Amino acid sequence: MVAAPRPGRPLRIGMVICSEYEANPRVRRQAEALAARGDEVTVLALHAEGRPREDLVDGVRVVHTPTRKYRGDSTVSYLSLYGGFIAHASAWLLRQPRTFDLVQAHTMPEAVAFAATLQRLLGVPVLLDVHDLTERLFASKFRDGGPVLAAVRASTRLALRFATEVLTVHEPYAAIIRQWTRRPVSVVLNSPDARLFPPRPFRPWPPGEVVFSYHGLIAPRHGLVNAVEALAKLRLEVPGARMQVLGSGDGLPQLRARVQELGLTDAVSLPTTLLPITEMPAFLERAHIGVVPSQRDPWTDEVLPTKLLEYAVSGIPVITFRNPVIERYFPEDAVTYVDPASPENLLVAMRTLVADPELARRQAQRASEVVAGMSWDQQKLAYFEVIDRMVARRARRGWRAGDRDAV
Repeated sequence: MVAAPRPGRPLRIGMVICSEYEANPRVRRQAEALAARGDEVTVLALHAEGRPREDLVDGVRVVHTPTRKYRGDSTVSYLSLYGGFIAHASAWLLRQPRTFDLVQAHTMPEAVAFAATLQRLLGVPVLLDVHDLTERLFASKFRDGGPVLAAVRASTRLALRFATEVLTVHEPYAAIIRQWTRRPVSVVLNSPDARLFPPRPFRPWPPGEVVFSYHGLIAPRHGLVNAVEALAKLRLEVPGARMQVLGSGDGLPQLRARVQELGLTDAVSLPTTLLPITEMPAFLERAHIGVVPSQRDPWTDEVLPTKLLEYAVSGIPVITFRNPVIERYFPEDAVTYVDPASPENLLVAMRTLVADPELARRQAQRASEVVAGMSWDQQKLAYFEVIDRMVARRARRGWRAGDRDAV
């Protein structure tokens, strides 16, 4: 690992994320890891209900903008959210042009990197961390995207070329991004933080009772309506089968309505608020089987769901949809694949695992072996190496506005 360029002085890292910091596991893992090693980290994030304008969260200074999260089907509203946040982030960074040794911009959208234009011109390295590709979201939600989707694609390419380096969440994304930019592209997986998700053994369920679990974004493409329809049929055979759903998103009203129509209000617990990631492990203690029932589309075709990794490290067997990225990391004996994740296929998978706890135990054990090779302790070192290398290079080269690396 490259040493920090100024011995004795902590690095000063600024981050911007168009999301709520408290509930974003990737940003929190990175920011808190830097803070734990002694660096000074400030994160500009979206408004968080009940949180002050400025907050100190586990050693990280968090500044909340007035901009609130939007999840829905309006292109205009998404563009307004992104534009409003980028404007706030730009103004915030303009007021402190030389405060940070490095600025890390987290997607979505990729264009948030442009908020650090002044820093980039002054030679401050800008790391663009691609959690998800914005154009894939727009292609999934707005099939007739037309000029808007073309503009999103163009801004993505420009942002990738604008950044000093690019970070992303898995190798398939990295392969795509390398086709679009000559900037260095590194991978740091979305591995669960062992402080919150320590490795745990498989926990069998009592006869006649089982709790299925889903946590994360609640959107129609994630197939939760199919999951509760499968649960309704399973309860004819296993009356004690239940499901807990945690998270937020525009699919919650539809899911809530379907739960009521199926008479499952006592069997399916739905969220009433967005929980910080620090409160998630307590809920997973109650779970026996994780469910990741997403439908294939341009968005889900290339994701490696963080929830899948969190279930695996927690000793919870998983029923998951199949895509090439999940298949790359999880062999057939590590999870129960449903392809596609229809109510009928989900019912078969649920019934099979509930009836065969030994099969569930073997899958959970195999999945835990898979994620052991992806531990955050290992990924954290790769992340530190990227940060330290970028800051050290700046110190060696003495970057200045207008040089050949500036955009």
